[in-house]
Amino acid sequence: MNTLLRDVRYALRVLWKQPGFTAVAVIAIALGVGANTTMFSTVDALLLRPFSFTAPERVFLVWEQNPQSGIERGSFAPANFYDIRARTRTLENVSAYYDKPFNLSEGDKPERIEGTVVSAALFKAIDAKPALGRTLTAEDEEWGKDKIVVLSHGLWQRRFGSDRQIVGRALRLNGESYTVVGVMPPRFNFPPNGGELWKPLSFNAEDAADRGSHYMRVLGRLKDGATPDAAGAELAGIARQIEQQYPDTNTGRSFGVQSINAYYTRGARPFLLVLLGAVGFVLLLACANVANLLLVRGAARQKEIAIRMAMGASRARLVRQLLTESVVLALAGGALGVLLAVWGVALTASSIPQSLARYIPGWENVAVNRRALFFTLAISVLTGIIFGLAPALQAIRTSFNEALKEGGRTSAAHARSRLRSLLVVSEITLSLVLLVGAGLMIKSFIGLTRVEPGFNPSNVVVMDLTLAGEKYEKTQPRVDFYQQLLGKIESLPGVERVGAVNILPLSRSNTYANFTIEGRTPPPKGQETDAGWRVVSPDYTAAMSIPLRRGRYLTDADDRADAPRVVVINDALASRFFTNEDPLGKRLDFGDAEKKGYWEIVGVVGSVRHDGLEEKIEPEVYVAHAKSPWRSMTVVVRTASEPSQLVSAVQNELRSIDRDQPLFNVQTLDRVVHESLAGPRVAAAMMGVFALIALLLATMGIYAVMSYAVTQRTHEIGVRLALGAQPRDILRMIVGQGMLLTLVGLVVGLGASLLLAQMMTKVLYNVTATDPATFASISIFLTLVALAANYFPARRATRVDPMQALRYE
Repeated sequence: MNTLLRDVRYALRVLWKQPGFTAVAVIAIALGVGANTTMFSTVDALLLRPFSFTAPERVFLVWEQNPQSGIERGSFAPANFYDIRARTRTLENVSAYYDKPFNLSEGDKPERIEGTVVSAALFKAIDAKPALGRTLTAEDEEWGKDKIVVLSHGLWQRRFGSDRQIVGRALRLNGESYTVVGVMPPRFNFPPNGGELWKPLSFNAEDAADRGSHYMRVLGRLKDGATPDAAGAELAGIARQIEQQYPDTNTGRSFGVQSINAYYTRGARPFLLVLLGAVGFVLLLACANVANLLLVRGAARQKEIAIRMAMGASRARLVRQLLTESVVLALAGGALGVLLAVWGVALTASSIPQSLARYIPGWENVAVNRRALFFTLAISVLTGIIFGLAPALQAIRTSFNEALKEGGRTSAAHARSRLRSLLVVSEITLSLVLLVGAGLMIKSFIGLTRVEPGFNPSNVVVMDLTLAGEKYEKTQPRVDFYQQLLGKIESLPGVERVGAVNILPLSRSNTYANFTIEGRTPPPKGQETDAGWRVVSPDYTAAMSIPLRRGRYLTDADDRADAPRVVVINDALASRFFTNEDPLGKRLDFGDAEKKGYWEIVGVVGSVRHDGLEEKIEPEVYVAHAKSPWRSMTVVVRTASEPSQLVSAVQNELRSIDRDQPLFNVQTLDRVVHESLAGPRVAAAMMGVFALIALLLATMGIYAVMSYAVTQRTHEIGVRLALGAQPRDILRMIVGQGMLLTLVGLVVGLGASLLLAQMMTKVLYNVTATDPATFASISIFLTLVALAANYFPARRATRVDPMQALRYE
């Protein structure tokens, strides 16, 4: 132990005497370790452990599928769910759930609460236990006994002040009395949608037999001994049995399974894997940089090593001392890397708006945890050992007789030179790969920002509203309420247009309706065509500035229950189904009881990117609210100036109509568009940061190696100058040698970049993986940076005094 302490003290003294080398090496290690710890912490929370419950790998979602219609992950109808639950032998605790909002009337101010209707078995399926009270039981699912709720820990704290007597308390939800039976623990967040309470799933006999309304998600836990393949095969067989029993509703439908982790991480997974690969390159660059610095430093200490060997120091003792210095250096860089990681993780965690982060499983767990700290420590120590070992072995292999000679140039020096050259080539290669990847992602993101959403978001504020209570059970009161509210808002000063829609664009939520076209043969069962079903007020399209292509918009005359059935379609539907004919006057039949009968097309409007700016445009139809009165609508207000100033006035008008109905999700439409790009924006930013770190490390590495090479060749340069060589010849020679290494690195890097780009195709939008402009511009840029890193040491060489150089060493 005393020997180790002496080695550590000596290492600290040596490193302190070389502040430039120490600072550069520590910064290089810190950047590599900090970036990797940040990325590992993020991947650990979002991909490896997105859910806190036991054995999530055995929990599977069950989907209704319709291959003929391209539906891979469809929701369940109630009767199909009950059939699955009764017949499966490979899954246990099969459960259904769907989102349901609640208006909480507590005190003077009502509040909208996101909730979930769930089967009681869901809590067993994911092994979730309450912090207070109990969860749900099978008895709670009986019709008429379902007026109970379980609260989230956040809602319990925020709204009820962590009252431990909350169990048994009655709450007023949607105008009805519900009893609180339990509170969940802080980290429980399922489904990952920010839901704050859970109500039992309960149906009357008629609704339980419904096979036409598909709105529930289903999950179950694999039984012991069962496999995903066995569960999938069994469910496919059950689907065939149900199809034979109920051909009218289930023809073409099948059932399949998907792991819960695979489903809920599907959006982030491609981005995170690309970023994880990129940050691995950053670590390799940092290690190559440190190895270069240690090789240079080891060569400079040849005489010191030789003297110590001549005085009796063993090779093992010298290797241990040099490794101690390397590990101390690595630990110092690791400590600084932890500080960078804490900052980086905090920045990453705050980069996604809270309104979106709540839908990302594990996002609340993104932090530098013990696993990440162990990961950091392991990287730091391994970096010190692996990249300190080579220079140490190189140093002790040198003959101390040769090392003590004037100049001391041996074959070992040439070997070190080759190794340094290889490291420089590696740094150029890795830098080019990262810069190309960042360039492609940034170009993809810029392309997304230029995509026209199909509407004008400027000076528009949007707000959600859900009508709760018995008085809105019937449809006409809903129609009257929204017509009255929109009329009051329209009369406010500064309001130009006001409208309402059932589902706002870019909300990544949707509802569809199957349709047939009058006069055409209906498609066979299981191959129906559908379109997005948009329920709107007459002025909605004008308030959103969705352009009219043909015909007319919906009008107030259409927004009456007794008005003729008319519909406006988007141009995506028109071009797909009415390619060579005029759609105006054509009629569509939407089939179900509410929409049954023909609807005449009276207008064609521009297409809106509903699911996301990167998603393809889908057919949509717009119908008047009075013809399909929804409780939940998004109010859209276009103003002449800053729209957020109108929110309080709108709330006052709402209270004058019904003070029990709260507004929620109030935001500008510009913010909606901005937040829809949050994921690609963060990924592009992180890739850009990693590329800049790589560029900095490569520049430092090239400069260090060329500076050392110039120093080692001072004697040679002096001789050349004394014999008549011109400074420009020296400049050309040294820069040429450095640029030759750069060229080799670029060639290798271009090949590696092509492989990486092919892996990035899933995260790129409207950019080819072999985009020539990106490859060419990045290659030229990196060449110029390398030229600068080579030029300054070479220029210093041209200023060598030949007389001083001839006396060198």
